Order: sequence, then C-alpha cells, then structure tokens
Amino acid sequence: MVPSGGRGNGSGRIGTVGVVGLGTMGAGIVEVFAKAGLSVVGVDGTPELAERGKGFLTTSTGKAVARGRLSEQDQKALLDRVTWTASVTDLADVDLVIEAIPERLEFKIDLFSKLDDIVRPDTILASNTSSLSLTTIAAATKHPERVIGMHFFNPAPVLALVEVISTLFTDTKLVREVRDLATRLGKKPVVVGDRAGFVANALLITYLARAIRLYETGSVSREDLDNAMRVGAGFPMGPLTLSDLIGLDVVKEVCDVLYEATKDPSAAPPALLQQMVTAGRLGRKTGQGFYDYGPDADESEQPASSGRALAVSTIGLLGTGEALAQLGETMEAGGLKVVHSVTASAALGEAQIVFVGTDAGCATGECAAGACECDQMGPAQEAISAGLSKIGKNAILAPMDGLAEWAIGTPDEHARVVVPVRLHEPTKGGQVLEIGTGLDSGAREVAAVRTAADRAGLVPVVGRARSGLVVDALLYPHLNDAVAMLDSGYASAQDIDTAMTAGCGYPEGPFTMIDRLGADQVTEGLAVMATTVGGAGPSPLLVEHAVRGRKFLD
Repeated sequence: MVPSGGRGNGSGRIGTVGVVGLGTMGAGIVEVFAKAGLSVVGVDGTPELAERGKGFLTTSTGKAVARGRLSEQDQKALLDRVTWTASVTDLADVDLVIEAIPERLEFKIDLFSKLDDIVRPDTILASNTSSLSLTTIAAATKHPERVIGMHFFNPAPVLALVEVISTLFTDTKLVREVRDLATRLGKKPVVVGDRAGFVANALLITYLARAIRLYETGSVSREDLDNAMRVGAGFPMGPLTLSDLIGLDVVKEVCDVLYEATKDPSAAPPALLQQMVTAGRLGRKTGQGFYDYGPDADESEQPASSGRALAVSTIGLLGTGEALAQLGETMEAGGLKVVHSVTASAALGEAQIVFVGTDAGCATGECAAGACECDQMGPAQEAISAGLSKIGKNAILAPMDGLAEWAIGTPDEHARVVVPVRLHEPTKGGQVLEIGTGLDSGAREVAAVRTAADRAGLVPVVGRARSGLVVDALLYPHLNDAVAMLDSGYASAQDIDTAMTAGCGYPEGPFTMIDRLGADQVTEGLAVMATTVGGAGPSPLLVEHAVRGRKFLD
C-alpha cells in the first residue's frame, strides 16, 4: 500500500516524498527523508531494481545499527516508512518527487513529462541533477513553476550540502519551501540560480580537470600530486583519488557540460581523461582508474633514483626566515645534524644539503623570473654569497624562496646542483615539503632531498620547478575561480564556502582560505604564474581586495 500525502501532519505541507532512481545516490536520498520521519515511495524501473534499492537502504541502516548510531527499533521504523515499487503511477499522491536517474537530459525530460500526467497539480518536481540545465527540464513540463533542483551530494546521508536550484520559471515561495525542507532534513542548503555545475561542481570539476592536465604532463607522480593537495592544501583527498571515487565518466560528463556552457579551456575534459573513459578505466567502480583497485594493484609511481644514493647526515641552514628555522627544527627532530649560519660559517662545509632562506618580501618564483626589485636583495645576496664560500663544493643547494634562489645564482663556480624547495604550513594530514626539479637537478640529488624530508617526517612532493610548483599551481586558480563566481553575482562568498565545506568536505571554504593566506599573496602568485607558465591572471575582484587589504569575510 502506498502512503497518502502528509500535508495535514503539522510538519509542513511536504509529508510524503517520492524518489525515482534507486542507485547508490537515490537510495541515500530515500534514507535521508525516512530518517527525518517522512513517508517515502522509492521507485525504479523493474521490481528487481526496486528490491536492490531496498537492499542498499537495509545495508546502510544495518551498518548504523552495528556502529551504535541507530537502534534496531529505529531501524525498523525507518524501513517501515518506505514503500518500494517499479511503477511511477504509485507517485500519484506524493507531495514531492525527486528524480535521481542517470545524468542524461533526455531521460530526465521524459520522466518529468510522464510525471505531469500522474502527480497532483501542486506536487513539487525536483531534480537531483549535478550539472544539467533545470530550465530546459522545466520548460518541457506543463507546470514549469513547480520544477526545482534539489542536488544532494554523495553519500547523501553523510554530506550536509543541498544545492537548491531555481530557474526563471520557479515560484519564489517554492524556493523558500524547499530550502526550509532541506534545513528540516538536517542539511545545509545553498540557494543558487540555474548555471552549469551550480556551485560545488563548477568549482570542483574544473579543479580536477586542471589536476589531471598537470598529471598528464608527467611532471609529477600521481602519489605526489595527491599528497600535494591532500596534505599541502588540507583537502580530504587528492584530486586523482577523488576522480576515481566519483567515476571518471562522471567527471568527463560534467567537464563536457561546463565547457559547452562556458567555453572555458580549463573546464574542457583533458585528453588523458577522455582516453581513460574510452578504455573503460572509470575508477573504483571498474577496478581501474588513475590507481588500480584489484588484487594485482600496481606499485607506487615514485621514480627510482639513478646510481648510488647520496648519504645525508648533516643539514646546513644558510640565511634567515621563519620557514628556514622551522625546517631546521623539523630536520633535527628527525635525527639529522643541523648547522645554522646566518652568513658564513666553516661548519657549513659538513652539510650534504644546505637549505637557503631569506626574509623575502617577493612572491615565490618572482625573483627567479628576474623580476626582483626587493629592498632585501642586496643584503641577502651579500650574506648568501659569503656563506656559499664555506659550503662544500659537492653540497646540494636548496633555496626556500625566490629571493634566495636569485641570490644563489646558477651555476656557481663549483657548479653545485640547485634543488628549490618550499615548506608549506602543516595541515591535518601532515606537512609538505615541495621539491622542484629543473634541467640541472640530478635524480640522485632530488632523491637525497626527498630522503631528508622523509627522515624529518615531512611529506615530500616532487614536481617540475615552475612557478607555483604543484600545490599553489592548483590551489590558486581554484581560489580564483571562486572569486570569479562571486564577482559574477551568482552566489555569495558565504554560500560558496558552505558549498565546498558541506558538499566537498573542505576543511575551510575558498574565501576563508584567501583571507587566511592573504588576497595579496594569492594575487601575486597568480600574476607570476600567468606570466611564466600561462593561465588566467587574478580576477579583478581579487586584485581589488589585495590592493585595499580587504578580507572577503568579516
């Protein structure tokens, strides 16, 4: 028996909900509504698929019981609130229908057209689409004013974000009603207009595409790329691991939608992604993606060092700066002998690696690009030059900032190998030391710096020595995209932050990150990358905040 509408139950006019499409996402949405005490009708195309959806819910709630998060009595009550069926005609008296069928526009239009003739005139029709045009779907119905987007994030019972998407047709009262419903479900709703990718996917998928494109160049291993963003930026997981989890076919589909709508090259699906989808390597669901998930999973991609490894027992620190001092403390705690000299010291001659730092005022990489006009340039160069005379001729020089790299100069009289590094602030996942490779960086020397970082408990990330290295090369454009979205009037800074924290699990939203890093630092980094390695320059709104020293969130 299908339950009747619950508008008179005192808990809002939405009391009975229909969910069409009972895959992992659809079954998760059923669980969300049933947990909130609403009656649910779960629909899929065949009795077998409906039964599979029931199995998903039983398994999920069973795990909650096993973990002590749900009592057996509450589980039974929850399951009893759900009716399973293979017929959409059983939705005739529900108050709200949410479709969670595959992301094909023609499938969704066909379903909504059928629902027009089945449900009551006042029934709300909602789509869980992650990127398709709600306006196109609504325009194909008899009552477009009742069509709205209600985009949950996977897994729906866990992630808090719900994007509520309105179109030009949507009744404004309906938007408030659905937003309030999401809050009633214990979710964090963000109300936005109908735009490709909405908020979270528009930012996330473009970031994933950039990461895949960087991996495609071969300049960084998959593990280092993932560690750069998981540890260096503090994200829940690396971009390649996340792409495998989402499904590479899904990532490509959203890239296609975004590129079709915006013609932004950064949103276009990378060639490697297209090839992997064609080859059927779709990620976890097929057992192969950027990583292998089967019993014969392949080994790490970290390159083996060539020749005999360089032994590292003593680390030298030359110069000044907070990062240099912090690195020294970390290396010493890892059991390495550390010799620190502000200028020249004979003790530096013992060191196999000498890290060089300054109290630089320039953005990382700017001095190396020959654009240094800092006041510290002269004194820093003199101090570092004096120190270089005391360093062993076979020592590896590791500048920690652009000014230090400029002051070292390469090659020097001993043709020492220079391996630029950057120490990032620690995050929940650890602390990244980025290690740059260039034309003169030998594999043995890079491996020696990596080994020292490992011994110190740091997470080494090796990538090509270009502006931004790996972390900032991906993070800064990602933050810039968020500012451009704000500048377009599409969503508020607070809503964008909510979307990325509640929907993507970020430890802090893009605007919180910018305010912490400083709009001037992000602006300078983007400007340098634009002139040295290409890419978009900083958004005008970001530049304005940098010039005025103003934060986005007060």
